[in-house]
Amino acid sequence: MKSVFVVCLRNLQENQHGMLLDQLVGDGHDVSLAHCLNQCVGCRRGPALSMDGTWIGSADESELRDAIEAQLPK
Repeated sequence: MKSVFVVCLRNLQENQHGMLLDQLVGDGHDVSLAHCLNQCVGCRRGPALSMDGTWIGSADESELRDAIEAQLPK
């Protein structure tokens, strides 16, 4: 089953995790940008996004990738 990811434009610009997003698109997931996800405190700490309506924040791109993979259906 494919997931829906929404990424805050500011978070993407500040944290440069576009390669991860490109991989998710390549895997067939729906990835879109939003002006803001209203998670400013966590968003400023590192890469973050919303996955199927659940916000996921991390310290770096590797940690974000691990969090996403843990939640993807096997």
